[in-house]
Amino acid sequence: MLKPEGTTAVNNEVEAEKINELINEKKVKKIVFAPSRVEIWEVKSHKNSSNIYWVDTETKYCSCKGFYYSFTKKTCYHISAVSAALSQNAYKIELLPDSGMNDYFSSQIHNLINNNI
Repeated sequence: MLKPEGTTAVNNEVEAEKINELINEKKVKKIVFAPSRVEIWEVKSHKNSSNIYWVDTETKYCSCKGFYYSFTKKTCYHISAVSAALSQNAYKIELLPDSGMNDYFSSQIHNLINNNI
């Protein structure tokens, strides 16, 4: 199927707006557990702040639905938002003790299941 001319530019512009919105509204956060230094990136949905997605910068993984539908074609904009936030040093950092890791993951998995089904 052919895309109308200019569609890619429009899609890139819309995606850039979403990324800027996520950064400007401080929706990109790095969670660091201490003393293990385990790091997790969270990105809140631009549509619904109760939806939080996990991003792994090393494997270029995101827990959002869009990642599953198009990861072979393009990079998820949540991953792009983390990369942009890193380059701009424009993200929150939350430090949590290792003793709270199980509670953190249990809570986030519960949220992922409830918000992504």
